[in-house]
Amino acid sequence: MLQPSAASTATATTTSTTTDGESTPRYGLANLALCALGICVCYLYYGILQERLFTGRQRLGASFVLTTQCVTNAIVAWVWAQVEHSDKQDERTKSKASTPPKDPNTTTQSQSLHHWLLFVTSGFYVGAMACSNEAIQYVSYPVAVLAKSCKLIPTMLVGQLMESKLYSTAEWSAALLISTGIVLFHLTRHVGTIGSAEKDQSTYGMFLLLASLGMDGVLSSCQNFLKFPRNKTAHRSPTAVETMLYINLYAVVYLWPMCVHNGQWSDGVLRLQSEDSLVTAILILNATVALGQIFIFLCLTWFSPLYTTTITTTRKFLTVVISVLLFGHSFTMTQWFSVVLVFSGLYLIIAVQRTKSLHGKQKED
Repeated sequence: MLQPSAASTATATTTSTTTDGESTPRYGLANLALCALGICVCYLYYGILQERLFTGRQRLGASFVLTTQCVTNAIVAWVWAQVEHSDKQDERTKSKASTPPKDPNTTTQSQSLHHWLLFVTSGFYVGAMACSNEAIQYVSYPVAVLAKSCKLIPTMLVGQLMESKLYSTAEWSAALLISTGIVLFHLTRHVGTIGSAEKDQSTYGMFLLLASLGMDGVLSSCQNFLKFPRNKTAHRSPTAVETMLYINLYAVVYLWPMCVHNGQWSDGVLRLQSEDSLVTAILILNATVALGQIFIFLCLTWFSPLYTTTITTTRKFLTVVISVLLFGHSFTMTQWFSVVLVFSGLYLIIAVQRTKSLHGKQKED
């Protein structure tokens, strides 16, 4: 399941920003530990529930589950926005007495959110999620997790095409490590162990994962366009809660008609009415992912995408291990070596970004 990558559009309003775009945290280790614990616990548990709902006896349609999740996330974001708005109103009331009156001749230009870009971003967000969740029916969950772990590659490729970004040799080396690990894992997973029909299914599953990764790449560029608007006089960057609210709200606009068209909506509602255990499972699933999104948005706002990427990357490795233990997926030594390659590449990317961040701070000093 795609984590809320749309979260990276959040504006770190409580952090200072360096010249290269990284933010310097003003919060302590206790808050960082809280975010890390919240993200890991929520998404580890979410991964277990998701594999059971999409592959086991309780299997539900992917678009139906995603629709219910986005509705839940939008409701949670709306409540969060109301609380945040109430707090800001209180702060304004308290500061009115100490604030000097504004010059009546001064004019201010209001900026609006770029809703069309938010809508397009949400479309790629939905497409990436739908493809990855559909792929779980044709490939094992560890394969899906590892494949989604290499989203840095399409992000770099699309970023170079759409945003004219340049990447270092170390960054491309990391991408090569990730690609090699993914290919090696997939080849050794299936050589001599499956028949032609299963190979066809596996090929289709990998095609879905590739499509999901491609949409992740475009999504990342859309997120950067949201975070750093080209027309700054007309549009402003969305805050964390605004991103969570509108990305999920627009996602429902995409998902619900799809759900109705493919019959998953009526089938899902009927099954929920007849199976109480499914109602409990999907409520827990949605609550878990909504809580996980909150921790991700808080981590982005309090710290930076660098910290968030480190936490979620570690979480992905733990997800693979737990899935192997709980669902009987067996790994050979070669496959474990490929896992090491993938995550070594990911951490190399993170180390490079950390180095860039430190250089940015030195330039400021």
